Amino acid sequence: MIFAAGTAVGFVLGTRAGRQTYEKMRDQSLGLWHNPAVHEKVSGATQTAKDKVPQVQHRVEALAKKAAHRGSGTDTATGVPLTEAAASAPAAMEPTVPPTTDDRPSLGPNN
Repeated sequence: MIFAAGTAVGFVLGTRAGRQTYEKMRDQSLGLWHNPAVHEKVSGATQTAKDKVPQVQHRVEALAKKAAHRGSGTDTATGVPLTEAAASAPAAMEPTVPPTTDDRPSLGPNN
């Protein structure tokens, strides 16, 4: 793919027909860029991005605080250190396991 792209660029820049094609594409792109409708869309997109920056910044700050609380051992919902939260939580009952019996058949007194 890289070789094909290099060959295409070499053709466009190295041959007269390629150079004319390049000039035509360049002129079209410049004409498009200087179009007032394009400038309106670019301005609108820029303004929308500027309007959204505070919201995005707020979300990033909230996520950073949440991540910092996780790393510090603090419960993010209550702000209580996890060691205190564990100490105040009711003790969990551990299930008891009955002793196992050896159900294997006996092969005789010498085994």
